[in-house]
Amino acid sequence: MSDYAEHLQSTWYKNNQALRCYRPWRDTPVLDWHAKPTHQRTIPCAERVWSIPCRIGEDRIVFGCWDNSLQCVSLRDGAHQWRFATQGPVYSSPAVSDDGSFVVGCEDHVLRRISQDGECLWAFHAQGPFHASPTIDPARSIVYAGSYDHTLYALDHASGRLLWKQSFDEQVEDDLYSSPALDADGNVIVGTDNILMCFRPDGEERWRITETGRFEGTAAIDHASGRGVIGTEVDGKIIVFETKSGTVLRQFHTDGFVVSCPSLSPQGVAYVGSNDGHVYGIDLHSLQCLWRVNLECEFRYTPFTVLPSGDALLVGTDERLHCLAQRTGESLWRLEHSGGFHSSPLLTDDGHLVIGSHRNAVHFYRWIR
Repeated sequence: MSDYAEHLQSTWYKNNQALRCYRPWRDTPVLDWHAKPTHQRTIPCAERVWSIPCRIGEDRIVFGCWDNSLQCVSLRDGAHQWRFATQGPVYSSPAVSDDGSFVVGCEDHVLRRISQDGECLWAFHAQGPFHASPTIDPARSIVYAGSYDHTLYALDHASGRLLWKQSFDEQVEDDLYSSPALDADGNVIVGTDNILMCFRPDGEERWRITETGRFEGTAAIDHASGRGVIGTEVDGKIIVFETKSGTVLRQFHTDGFVVSCPSLSPQGVAYVGSNDGHVYGIDLHSLQCLWRVNLECEFRYTPFTVLPSGDALLVGTDERLHCLAQRTGESLWRLEHSGGFHSSPLLTDDGHLVIGSHRNAVHFYRWIR
């Protein structure tokens, strides 16, 4: 197993590439991940694409669109494969299983499991939109999903049957916004208002962290160290905590909201964006801020991700895709397109990058062998 493949299995963050592909990552040493990828094609859509594209087969890419649909296209040439109609926009990103099926939420208040061929395997109805992205615990066959009806749901992955639910303060607007994260023991960590909570797989509360700002982002978890990182809205903190106890180990203050979803490098560096225009490189082992760089744009809800090289990939409100060096934060390259970027990218081990746009398109890039 390559270092990157091992990293994907030993961490959890919202755009960990293991969550977006139906099979494990394969080592591809002939690709230069430090180089800038080349544009291959652009697929026009009827509406914006904020959902992270996912790989559900060797030649199949699926993504959610604001035109009330899920769409599947060919990775090889962009040809249309199928379209699944929903009753509302799809902001949520799919969580992919090893059979190519995926679970995805929708603004129509429905969480669905869809097969690789576009068939609905089950549908679960809530009282509010599924804006956050679901999480699958394959070891226990549980799907976790938060809805704007102020509830965290745990469902059986095979059938969609409700296992348990936890409801939260109904006075909080747009909650739950935070997506569920998983620690090494299968406990689920999720933010609601100004509380970060951890639940066991059976729904029993394990711990909570109460802060002055809202937890609207999603936690990133390093299983080896047992440490997690998340930001807060309003007071702009970056918080590092122990996943077993909820003990806060260190706080870093920024000058803007921290609602972006951090990513982690194989060496334990957390990449966190703030609306103050800066990206922060936090060493989870030493609890030090290694660097802070100003990219002169804000970082809102688009999740960060990581290249096999360990370098950070992130999209800001400048609608560019930035690549930053792991140890220094130096800008290695950036991608620009007239249509701009919005979603976090899908990376594939054979060198593809697929990314959605706020301006009604999906863009395909590739690292040349």
